[in-house]
Amino acid sequence: MIEPEVAFADLVDNMDLAEGLLKYTIKHVVENCTEELDFLENRLLEEEKQKPQHERSEMPLKEKLMFCLENDFQRLTYTEAIDILKNSAPNKKGKFQYPIEAWGADLQSEHERYLVEKHFKKPVILTDYPKQIKAFYMRLNDDNNTVRAMDILFPGIGEIVGGSQREERLSVLESRMEEMHIPLEEMQWFLDTRRFGTCQHAGFGLGFERLVLFVTGMTNIRDVIPFPRFPGSAEF
Repeated sequence: MIEPEVAFADLVDNMDLAEGLLKYTIKHVVENCTEELDFLENRLLEEEKQKPQHERSEMPLKEKLMFCLENDFQRLTYTEAIDILKNSAPNKKGKFQYPIEAWGADLQSEHERYLVEKHFKKPVILTDYPKQIKAFYMRLNDDNNTVRAMDILFPGIGEIVGGSQREERLSVLESRMEEMHIPLEEMQWFLDTRRFGTCQHAGFGLGFERLVLFVTGMTNIRDVIPFPRFPGSAEF
């Protein structure tokens, strides 16, 4: 994981940093690895000839990378996304494997990809998720129902980055931990980071192998991990 944590940053700063990091990385590859991308794009096209049409990628590899470079990432709240998904044609026609019925649903890859590839046609950043489906350390919003979380969604894979503004208020953090039945006595070392001085801060996690998978167009995560773990791979 690539996991920046930034002091004095809020959710907007966090989104700006994550979008900038992804665009910088992809731009560097596009500008400096032309031959490799040509090879990888042709490899993907040959591989996908063996697949049914509905399982093939929406875009060729280089077009997919430019899709992320040339568009500002669309920012919207989880609540806005749920309204879009509930009223979408795939949901109404029963095409989603996991139908969206009510606010509070945990979004699946098929929902994330619909928002990116069909509805907005650009990368998406979702914010302000229900507190019930996110971690205890994410900053609670004033509505007491949502937290200052953010996920970045990309074509083909869905979520590529997950992060949040962190809860810096000790009393609120303790209340959230009690709500989620997290034993406070075992987490005093964590609470001390708030108790003895803290500041507004935010961070995110970017799965490095998932980023390599996206940029190269590979279809199996094991192909981009230097030492993948899978049954029968360990010699001891």
